Amino acid sequence: MMASTALFLLILVPLIGAIFATMMKSVVIVRSWALLVSFLCFACAIVAGVSLEPGQAITWGVVGNNPISIPEIGFGFRLACDGISLWMILLATLVTPLAVLSVDDSINRQENAHWYYAWMLLLLGGLTGTFLSADALLFYFFFELTLIPCLFLIGIWGGVERRQAAGKFFIYTFSGSVFLLVSIIYLASRAGSFQISTMTQTAYTSQELFWCGMGLLIGFLIKTPVFPLHTWQPLAYAEAPVAAGAVIAAVLGKLGTYGLLRLTVPIAFTGVETNTVLIHVVVVLCLIGIVYGGLIAWVQKDMIRLVAYSSLSHLGLLVLAIFAGSVLSLQGAVVYMIAHGLSTAGLFLVIGMIASRTGTRQFEDVSGLFVRMPVLSTLMVIFVMASIGLPITSGFVGEFLSLQGVMNRFGLGITILAATGMVLGAIYMLHMVARIGFGPLKLPEGVVVKDGSFREVIVLAPVVVAIFLVGIVPTPILDSFKPDVSRIVTQTPKVIPQPVLTQEKDSGFFGQ
Repeated sequence: MMASTALFLLILVPLIGAIFATMMKSVVIVRSWALLVSFLCFACAIVAGVSLEPGQAITWGVVGNNPISIPEIGFGFRLACDGISLWMILLATLVTPLAVLSVDDSINRQENAHWYYAWMLLLLGGLTGTFLSADALLFYFFFELTLIPCLFLIGIWGGVERRQAAGKFFIYTFSGSVFLLVSIIYLASRAGSFQISTMTQTAYTSQELFWCGMGLLIGFLIKTPVFPLHTWQPLAYAEAPVAAGAVIAAVLGKLGTYGLLRLTVPIAFTGVETNTVLIHVVVVLCLIGIVYGGLIAWVQKDMIRLVAYSSLSHLGLLVLAIFAGSVLSLQGAVVYMIAHGLSTAGLFLVIGMIASRTGTRQFEDVSGLFVRMPVLSTLMVIFVMASIGLPITSGFVGEFLSLQGVMNRFGLGITILAATGMVLGAIYMLHMVARIGFGPLKLPEGVVVKDGSFREVIVLAPVVVAIFLVGIVPTPILDSFKPDVSRIVTQTPKVIPQPVLTQEKDSGFFGQ
């Protein structure tokens, strides 16, 4: 009972917290309130995690009489948490309070700072709601809800091109969501319910699976994003305020890959022969994205844009692992989601801290920072090592399992092309670290830098601990969701055979 209540609180607490935050005018009070609410959500996630048994799911409103439902259309406020969604919830509720704590004075000094924290809490509520939804229409509602706080966070507190970035982000992701909504409504009409478990167990024709599978793919691949549907990402990442950008880059993109695991693959891609053409298209797009993202990241001068294109490359491998369709590859994909979220959040936050001191994110404008900022520099190196997949970090586990799963399904040639992303990642990441860390001290005129404060170390330390914990002791984590990914892989495709058309005598309209 406590675990089920924790699921409901994971959504209710940040939404109510966001409402109260709008009424608080004192920055100190609203910041403390946002920290309290987000840490309470993390505590609820821990309660759910302790109560969850591998292979089982904690539910709310799925069994028995649901007080929040519309039976006529098969909708219900249904929540469920299994091993996959648990780790996504833990990621969201860990990164958000750290991002809140990292907000700097440039935002806190503004009169509308309380709205910034309110939008951050609303974003957290949308993220947790999406990860916990056991109803496809509810999933879509929270999936879309995340657009609103992101639009305002980028559009009001972003950089010079914030309005263009916010507009492009909203138009791209909302357009993709239209395809997603149409597919969900059609599938639910065939299944007789929006309950995800019912939709995944319903038989559809091959044509229905093709077109609905394509609609689901478009919606989720834009959100992830995957080449060539990624053009909103670099500008949104670059213009977003640092704290909000860390949550957007680390967690928001995982809504796309989570949707692929929860809806797209179980419904339209279970079985080797199901939607083979679409799988081939996805594989090609992922491979292009891996190489393209790595090459474009290599020539970037802005550290945040480099991380953005790096994410395009990493997420290409992640999606490729999902469509490899084995237990091993899906385990790798889930760990990769966690690992990428941790390393990206760490990079966003530490780059923001360095940029706030130097006044620039152009790494060609600074050098020799390792001597002046040993603590922040060391933390940055750790996040870079996790990003490129160094052993004993979380990135290594995710990349290794993903590549092995890709090898087993698609063969050596595809795997070699996918692995080029790791090689390119090491080149551009280490190039960035070498440029800003080594050499003679170089700073913009009049800038005096100091090392990380106690607050900043407190913000980054949990991310470092999580990176090494996942990298050194991955087995308990892998075992916690192995039954859940096995259930996806072993699900039997339910395809209605196409009727054989026979030539009959034309009898006119209505048989007359």
